[in-house]
Formats: sequence, structure tokens, C-alpha cells
Amino acid sequence: MQDDDDDESGLLMLIQHYAKQFGIGFNSSVMDNPSQRAKLVQMLGDALAGKRGAVTDADFE
Repeated sequence: MQDDDDDESGLLMLIQHYAKQFGIGFNSSVMDNPSQRAKLVQMLGDALAGKRGAVTDADFE
């Protein structure tokens, strides 16, 4: 269970860092879907690294 808590903490830190830079432009319901959540983590990381723009709902359609 510790790993789940660590993963959750890491994800929350990533989202907070992303939100400071870009704001939030996507529906938080993507967090409830494991496959969309993995895609979200990748996209947030890419955005923070300057590899893409902000994440939007269109990325999950």
C-alpha cells in the first residue's frame, strides 16, 4: 500500500507543478480511468519538459 501512496503523492506533486505553469485545462475525471491516468502523467511530464503544450480535454477524446 505504501507504493500506491507514494505514486499518489508523486502524481499530486506533478499536477501541482503543472498547474502553476499552465493552469488546469482538462477534466479531472481522467484521473479515475487507469489508462487515461497513465496518458495524463506522460503528457504532464512532456508539457513541463517543453515537449508539448498544455493538456486539454481534446487530448482524451
